[in-house]
Amino acid sequence: MIIATGFCMILGYTFSLMGRVCLATGSVTHKECGERSSGPRMAQIMSITLLFKTAGTCLSYAIVIGDSFSRILHYFGCVGLLTCRQAVLVVVVVGVLVPLCLQRDLSVLSYTSLLGLVFEVLVVCFMQLRYLDGSYAPGGKFYSMIDERYAPVFDDGVDYWGTSITTFVLLGNLSSAFIAHYNAPKFFSQMKVQTVSHFNSAVTLAFLFSLMIYLWIMAVGYLTFGTAADGLILNNYAESDWGATVARAAIGFAVVFGFPLAFTALRDSTISTFNLDRQSTGVFRAVTFCLLLPIASVACFVRDLGLVNSLLGAFFGGMIVLAYPGLLTYFAGTNTPGGKCEFSIMTTRISWTWVILGFVMSTLGSSVIIVNKYAPDLLA
Repeated sequence: MIIATGFCMILGYTFSLMGRVCLATGSVTHKECGERSSGPRMAQIMSITLLFKTAGTCLSYAIVIGDSFSRILHYFGCVGLLTCRQAVLVVVVVGVLVPLCLQRDLSVLSYTSLLGLVFEVLVVCFMQLRYLDGSYAPGGKFYSMIDERYAPVFDDGVDYWGTSITTFVLLGNLSSAFIAHYNAPKFFSQMKVQTVSHFNSAVTLAFLFSLMIYLWIMAVGYLTFGTAADGLILNNYAESDWGATVARAAIGFAVVFGFPLAFTALRDSTISTFNLDRQSTGVFRAVTFCLLLPIASVACFVRDLGLVNSLLGAFFGGMIVLAYPGLLTYFAGTNTPGGKCEFSIMTTRISWTWVILGFVMSTLGSSVIIVNKYAPDLLA
């Protein structure tokens, strides 16, 4: 929890830096920030990185959608080919996600996003209830109904303070959890009052709320299932548990209506990377279908949400949430008139700290995550 809190504070600060870079350079996109502070080469590298990371975010959402709604159907006794996660995902993509992602104006989703936050709180409340009533402890009501791989494991007891080289796995997941930096320029440019103080107030509230939810989920999930806690924690709960079914429906709703927001960032990054015509309806639709097809296809066969989040969070997230804000702060503060007024000399020097941390996390962190997944004995 200490690591998560500290990491949240750092990423909240780098998110704030992105808003200040936008103010200093007059930019409204990540690519514009790079072009105006450093040049086209850095801007293109940033666009490519954002493309891969947002694709990973959409893949994570698709995995959650397939698993959640498939298990809901199983709870109601539905069986057969059409209830498998692959079939369910295809139906949701074709019937719901395609129409939503083809909308240019997603302002209506602001209401469903708020409702999604309420649902996420309800999910954590359910997890808290099951921890307190002991339903998943040995001898509990649902203990014998869960798959052996999801059963609670506390071989060494509850470890509150343990850290190791594998802590990089946690940092990778935290990067994915707190990442919104690719939308920071859009958020800042769309504020009614575009000042650093207003932006920082919104960032502080958002990151504190996110931190509260993440700490709650991490604590209850670990205390209930120990080291057996899955990357998609609701997989640990029995399909016959009515509360888990309600929780899956809630999180499924939140993810379905959150997917188009993440997909918009992916589509914008793709159009920006390949310098496509942003206003063309044909280009808009073609890019939409060309991105949705591979995402849905990969999600049909990839189930390890934890690996996807931690690996992409470490490799690409480390660059997006740490290295790029640091580089943009330094170059804007050095090369632009607005940046020289906005950033002090001390701020531009400290920005290299975030750059170094980002590169360490991207290289060492992603390597540790891969080894921990496929050759964990090497880290023992």
